[in-house]
Amino acid sequence: MCVTLEIFLNLLFHLIKIIVENMRWNRITFGDTTVLSKTTFNLYKTVLCVLTLVAALLLAGCGGSDASIRAKASETVQTALFDFTCDTPRVVDGYNNITTPDGQKLVIFMMTVTNTSNETYDIFKDDFQIQWGKDDFGVALDAVDDVMMPDATTLQPGESLSGWMLVNLPQDTNDFVVAYQEMLADGSNGNAYFVDLSL
Repeated sequence: MCVTLEIFLNLLFHLIKIIVENMRWNRITFGDTTVLSKTTFNLYKTVLCVLTLVAALLLAGCGGSDASIRAKASETVQTALFDFTCDTPRVVDGYNNITTPDGQKLVIFMMTVTNTSNETYDIFKDDFQIQWGKDDFGVALDAVDDVMMPDATTLQPGESLSGWMLVNLPQDTNDFVVAYQEMLADGSNGNAYFVDLSL
């Protein structure tokens, strides 16, 4: 549903309340009348305005989505085109000659992506942003072997890919987020997905 259920139910409640109040005071007649009384006309006009407002909210709400979905380590996140899972991260002393800047630590976790659509789909590593602290973000390191998540890959329907994601984080950082932002066909943002990970 494009508009929140709460808004819709509130409007529906007020519409029913108006009708019931007017029926209680005999302002609505169901007989054969060729000319509406001023009170009945105003009631119909109010009902029409409320229904028009509901329709406008429904149409406005369908232009895009900004829902936020959160998950934790090992939970499967379901997007419109694929599922992905991030396992529990850990700190490693090194990996295949990757250097870690002073004041940082090398963190590794496994990510699995499965194409759940009916079409071939391209997966890009950098679409999964790494976020930590208040405003800090980056992407996983580029692959240096064939067991790390490649920069880009093509998945057939139902096909899965697993690879190591490595990131340099500040020494005092123990919590970070893997974030993915859906893009709709019209270029607007769809749902945002966040996987909360802790060391």
